[in-house]
Amino acid sequence: MSRLKKSRKAKGFIPNEEPNRREKLADPESYESRRRRAAEKKKKHKSVFEKQREAEKNSAQQTEAEQRKTRMQEKIRKLNQEKE
Repeated sequence: MSRLKKSRKAKGFIPNEEPNRREKLADPESYESRRRRAAEKKKKHKSVFEKQREAEKNSAQQTEAEQRKTRMQEKIRKLNQEKE
């Protein structure tokens, strides 16, 4: 014997008066808005490619900074300051 599923009859239908998604997101303390905020704050891990590219960029900046500290450039800067 199979069980009959409960069905809503049009006569006794109770409308679902739950707030829609926009209204839930508008309320800062609702589950939906807290969940969205937590997802935005969640730390995103960088991919291997991004880590490598960032390391190359940092090393390039360091080499540029080291190159700028040459004796010739120091002399040029000193002369420029004297001219001014």
